[in-house]
Amino acid sequence: MGKQKILIIDDEEMILSMLKTCLQAEDFLVYTADSAKKALELLSAAPDLILLDINMPGMDGLEFCRHVREHISCPILFLTARVTERDVVTGLTAGGDDYITKPFRM
Repeated sequence: MGKQKILIIDDEEMILSMLKTCLQAEDFLVYTADSAKKALELLSAAPDLILLDINMPGMDGLEFCRHVREHISCPILFLTARVTERDVVTGLTAGGDDYITKPFRM
C-alpha cells in the first residue's frame, strides 16, 4: 500500500508550508492548494484526507466542501480561525467531518 495522501487547502502560505513539512516528515504524501480552484484540480489525486480552511478568496471552504462532498468520501477537516459554536455547526452541516480551530498545535 502506498503513502496516505493529504490535501491541504489554505490561502496562507506559511500554514501550507508548515503543515506540508510536518506531515511529510510523518511519511504522508502532501498536496497543497492556496485556493479552492486549485484544490478542485488536485482532487484527481484522490486524497485520503482533506484539511480545509474556510476563509479564502473566491470560493470559500464551506462552498468547496458542499461542492465536493457528494463526489468524495474522504474525511474533510476544517482548519480555520472561525471559532464560534455557530461556525462549527455550519462547517459540519456543510459536510465537514471535524473542526480544528487556529491557532493549533501539531
